[in-house]
Amino acid sequence: MTTPSAITPLTIGHLARDLVSRAGQPMPVLRCYESLAALWVRSCDTGLPGAGAMRDMTLRAGRRLAAGEDTLIAPEVDRIPSRLTKDASVVRLPASLAVQGVEWPDAIALAEAWLRDRQGAVPVLVAGVRTGGAYLAPLVAARLEAAGVDVRVTSVRPGETPDVAGRRVLLVDDPPLTGRTLLALARHVPGPAGGEVLVPVFDAGDVQGLLREGIAVTVLPRERWQSTRRLQPDALSAYLDTHAHWQGPAWAVDGLVPGRENSALVPWPGVRRRSAARAAVRLRTPAGLRHAVAGWVPPGIFGDAARAAATVRSPVVPATLAVTPALVVSEHLTPAAPLDRRPPPERLQEAIDYVLARAGQLPVQPGGPAGAMPTVLQNVARALAGTDDTVAVPAAARLLQLLSALAPALPDHRCEAEKWLIDGAGRLRKTGHLAHPYRRDNELLTPLLDLAALSVAFGSPLDTVADRLARRIPGGRSWYAALAVALLCYGTARGAQLPRTYNPQRAAETAVEAYRLQTGMAQAAEAVQRVLADLFGPQTAVPRVVHRWQEPPGALVQPRLPFGGTAARPSGPAPTAEETQMALKAVARWAEGRIQPVQEDGVLLLAPLQAPAGWPRDRAALEELARMLPRPELLAWCGVPIVVLGEVS
Repeated sequence: MTTPSAITPLTIGHLARDLVSRAGQPMPVLRCYESLAALWVRSCDTGLPGAGAMRDMTLRAGRRLAAGEDTLIAPEVDRIPSRLTKDASVVRLPASLAVQGVEWPDAIALAEAWLRDRQGAVPVLVAGVRTGGAYLAPLVAARLEAAGVDVRVTSVRPGETPDVAGRRVLLVDDPPLTGRTLLALARHVPGPAGGEVLVPVFDAGDVQGLLREGIAVTVLPRERWQSTRRLQPDALSAYLDTHAHWQGPAWAVDGLVPGRENSALVPWPGVRRRSAARAAVRLRTPAGLRHAVAGWVPPGIFGDAARAAATVRSPVVPATLAVTPALVVSEHLTPAAPLDRRPPPERLQEAIDYVLARAGQLPVQPGGPAGAMPTVLQNVARALAGTDDTVAVPAAARLLQLLSALAPALPDHRCEAEKWLIDGAGRLRKTGHLAHPYRRDNELLTPLLDLAALSVAFGSPLDTVADRLARRIPGGRSWYAALAVALLCYGTARGAQLPRTYNPQRAAETAVEAYRLQTGMAQAAEAVQRVLADLFGPQTAVPRVVHRWQEPPGALVQPRLPFGGTAARPSGPAPTAEETQMALKAVARWAEGRIQPVQEDGVLLLAPLQAPAGWPRDRAALEELARMLPRPELLAWCGVPIVVLGEVS
């Protein structure tokens, strides 16, 4: 059995050293362009003197890419600042290019759309809004330059003022969520020429706020994105014929499954609007037709690890049938039933075995001793120890030491509750195996994150997961503290990413996950405080762990690090049987279709059915519910609003 080769982490230093090693040699133009753009963004973020040189090299590579070339000669070594080769920070991934489906040809198409509406264009400054826009701006500039426009290129963040020198500013960015950042930048563009916005969009409504403010906007609708067009029946068949590396026999495309043709154009149930496009495909095989799913992965450096993960064989995730530069074709997984809210213990063991097996198949090259401290660990350490670096810095180092107990591997990042299911044969399966491994929210490359997440998905106490892990890995080590740190890191990221599109079933699932996250993080926080007790001097006030808040400290559904909140008032004795019945009837009368009540342990979770825009009204209405309860203090918040029905921790 061969040992799997370690995957190189996507850090600034690795990209810079890769370019240095290829200096003067031919290399793929897309890899060169994306690497240079990442180094340019990092140079701008850190104020590095070589930022101008990195911008110029990125633009030159952009010209070659826009011209349709496949390879170029890597830049000379002396053009890349040596400081970048030692930079251990993780590359800041643009959501558009890493997880949403925007590709480099879309920047070219965006520039061409702008050119069609402009005759005799004035000199322009193409300003990429960091991070995502900075990857697209040089390509927009290259296409405009080829059309004879006088172009300069730069990058910008909110609060920065670019030197426009009388030029018209074209702000280029990721697909906007609210448009507030673009609006703020467009309003404050200096000089008389003003500014415009160029963006790919998921929906035309995403830029209505900009248009209402009189900002000129050029958009590339999602139906014209490269990743969307590739999934058209004829295009998909030709693309697979040319680029697919089949994991077994090569099969032909018979057509797309009606109703699942292209999730970008015909949204699938449960697929988020901002997810990358995918399509259900019929394949012709010697045994007849077989259904599969063609899902987008980034075609450049951001997809390297995703394609590596797709080739891993496992009976748990959908089997990969073919891998291409921008698509992975995998088994169509038909769930027979969702995972039970409290599955039997053997299911948890199956999931633990899957995580450990996958970690062994996708090892990550360890970082150097001087690697950058992950931001998420810094945030957890400061929540535990305060902002005093004399305590927070060693606390973060201790947490990182705990997380180093298992060798680094690509986290699955899809061990969330909603991804596990039972197939027709009664086997435990999971979806989401092609999710991008280098998520922007987490720089930690450890399977402990996935193992900690299982405690939430499977409704198991963290000490149960730790005990089963100890049985699986010989040596007599206690894993509880390491898993507690991992759960705090996982929870801070996952809490902000819970599904935001609701129907009664999804609302219930999300509420249960949020509640489990919050209660699990509270227990983990106490364990980590005990581990760090020797670092807290007598003058250091250790923040207490808040299990339940009196009211939502942020959004209505938002697990968070359990420190610094306002604890719920002591509720006194547990509700009597009569009070519990009164509380259940009060919630049933009050909910009126806006809230989905979900019972979990000794509490009733109040899951909002409306979109987040309606949550402020629901939050205000909770005061009315408190007055209807037999005791107002039975209403509290623990990841979601809850009504206490019995004894709870």
